[in-house]
Formats: sequence, structure tokens, C-alpha cells
Amino acid sequence: MQLLGIIGGIGSGKSTTSALFRQCGAAVINADEIGHQVLRLPDVKKAVQEHWGSSVFDKNGDIDRRILATVVFADENELAYLESLTHPLIVEEVQRQCNEHEQNGVQLCLLDAPVLLESGWDHKVDQIIFVSTPVEVRWHRIKKRGWSKAEWHQREAAQLPEEEKFRRAHIVLDNSGETEHLRIQVEEVVRGLKTVLLENVPRHQFCENM
Repeated sequence: MQLLGIIGGIGSGKSTTSALFRQCGAAVINADEIGHQVLRLPDVKKAVQEHWGSSVFDKNGDIDRRILATVVFADENELAYLESLTHPLIVEEVQRQCNEHEQNGVQLCLLDAPVLLESGWDHKVDQIIFVSTPVEVRWHRIKKRGWSKAEWHQREAAQLPEEEKFRRAHIVLDNSGETEHLRIQVEEVVRGLKTVLLENVPRHQFCENM
């Protein structure tokens, strides 16, 4: 099985791209969704409560991710503490899903992780795909999430610059136009990868014991 990592700026369309890969037969592992699940674990909620108090919880007793994000993205030490709680659990679940897909005979798997490069996960994937999207298009999408520009810039400051992401990618997809334009590119990439998969592709590191 070949494992791809997908990266791009906030609002670049990574989720749309992942969905297109899924339509082409790839399995998708979404680290962000796994992160949301991790924040609902009792032990994690307890640690968050002890560290930040009840102000980052909603009325139902769940962690309010938007409030927590405002806190941690304003202070790199706070972000590092949150990551120390969540990242080991996220990695464990990513590895579990990856192993499951491989055991089920999946040939192509896509890992969608917002901080794939920052976490060093780029060394655990076979190739990296960068979704290139103009900044004005990204901002238009981000506004629909209800974010302010300050929130957007604060979160992007915790990630590597776009230029660095582009430099470290093996494949670049242009998402400046319609979804159909992106679909054509994804289908072309998948066709090329299926050709490679006919050969002997080394087992990637996420499917090994860590």
C-alpha cells in the first residue's frame, strides 16, 4: 500500500481534494477528525479541565474547540502542551487505521493531517501532495466558517509558510478553479500511482510498529 500525505494552507480545499481521492478508490485517514474524537476522551477532557479550567468547555461539558484554539494558538507553550496530550493518541489511531486498510488490501491511502510537516509525519508517508490555492480564494472560504482574519492568521502562524509546503511536496494540485478542474488532476494522479503500485512499493512506516 502507498500512503500519501496531503498538505496546503487553511482553506485550500484539502477536504474537497480528499473526497475526490476517495471517489477514485483511495482510503482517507483524517487526522483532524481523529483529533476531535480525542478531545472527547475522558482522560483528555480531565487534563484540559485541570490545565485551562471550565472556560474552554461548553454548556454540555464538552471542550469548545474554537475557544480552546483561541487560547493555544496565542501561545506556543500552550499549543505544545495540548499537542503533548493529543498527538500520541492521534498517531496511535492513524496507525491503527492504516494497518486496517493495508490488511483489507487497500492499495492507496491518503493522510489528511493539518500539521503533517510540523509533526514530522512527512517522514512516514511515501509522497506529499500540496493543494495550491490563491490566498484570496482561501480567505473567501474561511470567512464562511465564521472566522475573523485574526483567527486565520493566528492559526496559520502555527504552520509552516506556504512556500515551504510547496517546496517539500512531490505533487502539486491547482485548486484555483472549479471542482471539476481539481477532479481531473486527482484522477490523473491516481492513474499514475496505480501504475507505480504494480511494482514493488516498500512498506511505509505508519504500518510498522512505532
